[in-house]
Amino acid sequence: MAGNMDKILETISDLGYIVHGWADELIALKHYGRTSISEKYVVVVYKEDEEGFILATFMTSNKNKILRKGMIWRK
Repeated sequence: MAGNMDKILETISDLGYIVHGWADELIALKHYGRTSISEKYVVVVYKEDEEGFILATFMTSNKNKILRKGMIWRK
C-alpha cells in the first residue's frame, strides 16, 4: 500500500461500503478507477472505539469476496 496513504484515508472518511469483519472489526471498501497498480477497491480493516485504529489495508479487484461477509452500509 506504499504510496496510497491518501486513498486509505479517503476510504475511511468517504466510504463506499461498510462490511462486517471476522470478529469485532469493520471493513471499509471503496472503488478507485485508478490506483498505483490499476483499477481496484481499497479495503481498510479497522476497529471503532474512542480512538479507532486501522488493523490492515489491501487492494482487491473482487469486491464480492469482501461483501460476502455481510454488508452493513452502502453509499
